[in-house]
Amino acid sequence: MGKSKISARTRRLTAGAVMVALGVLMLYLGALIEVLDLSLAALASMLTVLAVIEFGGGMPWMIWAATSILSLLLLPAKFPALLYLLFAGLYPMVKAAFERLHYLLAWILKLSFFNTALLVLIVLCNWVFHLPDTGLALSLAVFALANLTFVLFDIALGRLILLYLYKLRPRLRLF
Repeated sequence: MGKSKISARTRRLTAGAVMVALGVLMLYLGALIEVLDLSLAALASMLTVLAVIEFGGGMPWMIWAATSILSLLLLPAKFPALLYLLFAGLYPMVKAAFERLHYLLAWILKLSFFNTALLVLIVLCNWVFHLPDTGLALSLAVFALANLTFVLFDIALGRLILLYLYKLRPRLRLF
């Protein structure tokens, strides 16, 4: 093996480890400051977006898995870790796969993925953490508002990806 191949592998591994550490740190801050748990989970997902763009293959999946496991083990409040595990950390890989398909099919699959993740998260919060039942009307309102928020998140994420690819990536040359 040449020196450059070892160096490139080492750089990829180091960058992945830094992304995991930053992701766990962001989620930890979200667990400490509960008002920021959703925002910091979304910000932590940006690290997975970078891994999808820069590394591809299995590296984003490994970053997601390591961040999820460490967050579940280390965070004092588990909601940000669950949110990352079930949705925010997974979504960049799902988005990349679905957006290779027809536009309408991609949106159907993305909304299906989101609603499945939301339902699992709600069930876990109700049955495992024994949160009080909110009733059907409030649950439907939560689903409607969450879906609207998801669509806005997806559009914003797409624009951030374009900003990174065309403006920031050529200037920063991180990887």
